[in-house]
Amino acid sequence: MSLALTDSSASTTGQASAKPRRPWYILLPLVVNLAAYIVLFPGIDSPDAADQRQQYAQWSFNKQHSILDTFFLGFIARNQLWLSNLLQVLIFSGCIVTALIVLARRVSRRATLVATLLWTFYPLFPAYAVSCTKDVLCAGFTLLLCVEVFEAIDTRGAALRHPWFLAGLAVTLFLTNEFRKNNFIFVFAIIIYLLIHFRHYWRQLVASLLAFAALSAAWGAYCDYGLKAKPSPTTEMLGVPLMQVGYIYYQNLHGSPQHLSPQANAYFTAIRPAQQWSSNYDEERLFVMSNKVPALTGKDLRPFLKNWSDVCFSNLGTCVAAYAKFEGSLVNPLQDTDDQYSILAAALHTDKAHAAQSKLAPIPHVIFNLAILDWALIALAVFAWRRGMHELLPLFLIPLSIGVSLMLSALAVQIRLMLGAIILIPFLAALVFGRDKRNGTSKTD
Repeated sequence: MSLALTDSSASTTGQASAKPRRPWYILLPLVVNLAAYIVLFPGIDSPDAADQRQQYAQWSFNKQHSILDTFFLGFIARNQLWLSNLLQVLIFSGCIVTALIVLARRVSRRATLVATLLWTFYPLFPAYAVSCTKDVLCAGFTLLLCVEVFEAIDTRGAALRHPWFLAGLAVTLFLTNEFRKNNFIFVFAIIIYLLIHFRHYWRQLVASLLAFAALSAAWGAYCDYGLKAKPSPTTEMLGVPLMQVGYIYYQNLHGSPQHLSPQANAYFTAIRPAQQWSSNYDEERLFVMSNKVPALTGKDLRPFLKNWSDVCFSNLGTCVAAYAKFEGSLVNPLQDTDDQYSILAAALHTDKAHAAQSKLAPIPHVIFNLAILDWALIALAVFAWRRGMHELLPLFLIPLSIGVSLMLSALAVQIRLMLGAIILIPFLAALVFGRDKRNGTSKTD
């Protein structure tokens, strides 16, 4: 994917083009990620990836997982864990290095170095780089999309004149949208922003967006009619309502009677017994994948939501408390996410529950705290506003949309689901603090 690397600040500094900078250290993320891959060879597998490789081997697909990622694992990586993780390391690292190339020509050396160190040594990035999951590639392409939008902003739309840039934009939109379907929120937001802000380049943008639409339509048709992929269970987007129903039954069976109308109670107990609704709710982990109801289809959506609204409005306090417990880790630093202790668990050769109780637990609780990372993004947006860098604010549409999608429908609140937002922090921080606040040009060191 081609990026327009013309430094729009050169005319204002008078020095940017005189002595091109070639910081060698921007390759550090690639070096460290490859080192992590060698140490952990063949890398870390995941249940989802294992299921996807089996789907490809049996040529039987379902949309619960990204079929595009399934083809990456099966067709490109030949259903080999070592090869898929190696390719993932190279692609993920390549996206980061591309962002650093753009930063090196836009911000101070100090800011570029700090961003490099964050992407290299913050443990989350090398750990996920060697973990086989679609969220890693999706995060890398999300970063690329953010870089492309910044290029359009920084060049005042001049980048949109280049066919290769427009082609790259179309492909990146397609990839981020296909790897995680909940990304359609920020894909839609970015498209609307580009069309409004760069309306003078509407022809170029429409051409790029038509290419994105054509790619999406062609791939969708192939999945539906060529592969005959099974649709994703409807409950993939009902994480919050399912958890709330489970919590109502949990409270009802544990000394806090709830108001359950006969009709709603009959509906939900037909899906599973009251005791199972209750046992599926784990008050400690607050994340229960067993709450899924695979048999629930699109035609069941209306009666489900009708009965859910019935029990929720009848037990509003319980529903609000359940939501705060489930989604609270996005904003409350005192709460944990399900995978917050995964890296520590792997290091200690134990499970996440025991890792959370170990003496080392405070370390991941702080450095892998999703709420702290979310507040860091909010703080960066505030700093951008206060420093007069209003043109950077549209970039925050991406992490905001990812957070909103989780708050509306997540089956789980996990760090990996926010990886596409977290990976933007070094890039956004370098732009906010590494450029002159008055004219957006690179600061001198």
